[in-house]
Amino acid sequence: MNEPKVYQHKPFQLILLIILFIFLTVFSFFNIEAGEAYILIPFGVFLGIMFFFSLYSMTVKTIISDTEISTYSILGTKSLSWGEISRVSGKGSAIKLHNMDGDITVAPSPQLPGYDEVIEWIGAKRPDLFDHLAYSEMKKGWFILFPAVLIVVIFIAGLLGSGLMFFNSSETPLTVIMPLIFITVIALAFFGAILSSPQSVTLDGKSMLVKYFFSEKTLLVDEIASVELRFTQTRNGKNYFVQLNLTHKKSLRISGMNIGLPIAYLVLKNWQKKYSGIGLTNQNNFFN
Repeated sequence: MNEPKVYQHKPFQLILLIILFIFLTVFSFFNIEAGEAYILIPFGVFLGIMFFFSLYSMTVKTIISDTEISTYSILGTKSLSWGEISRVSGKGSAIKLHNMDGDITVAPSPQLPGYDEVIEWIGAKRPDLFDHLAYSEMKKGWFILFPAVLIVVIFIAGLLGSGLMFFNSSETPLTVIMPLIFITVIALAFFGAILSSPQSVTLDGKSMLVKYFFSEKTLLVDEIASVELRFTQTRNGKNYFVQLNLTHKKSLRISGMNIGLPIAYLVLKNWQKKYSGIGLTNQNNFFN
């Protein structure tokens, strides 16, 4: 790498954020009565907090060079040379790099354009941090249960509400039951997605044991053609997942692991490369 690589949001996004903030401020100022100016205080505080967090998100960037990785924001700068990194930790789609003393951490933002490339660089520079022997078992994190519990609560509330409406409403039964049908379909689709997704992955030599809620299966390393880090774009940002491309043209998605998705991806990638004879990722062949 001749020049450091910079990963950041496009400047026009920051400009649009500032213009929007100015517009909301001016609009609020000219559309409030003189005697009701006190209303602007809580609104201004809320708007200020939202603007600060949005400004922080828009101004973060990650810089990678041959010698170090750095993250920049309006709160300051953090840097670690590749040799200073002692361990990694993760949660969700985020990864955090720690030094030996634990007093310096570098955490690239998962919402940055090119975040998947940043993960590749980390894996290329320090493949030793992602040894499958250290992460031989990966499980779904506890946080994955929260949306499931939320769906259960909504489903039960929908059942009770629809039942009350059915017995107390003079409308046609179809009108009353339609909301219940809709809630049931959403709940079944959600639970179907949970039940069909891997709950744990265990690596043992050249085999991978994938456990689901009610079943399990074993994959040999020769059955896996490649390991990829992918994402889907939503209104709340990018949702990353690991995709195992199998030799028989099917694929397997892995997400929500307790060690963090980037760590799970790099561990699985290095495991697959090691036992398929390709060799661990290293900086001499990455992005050449």
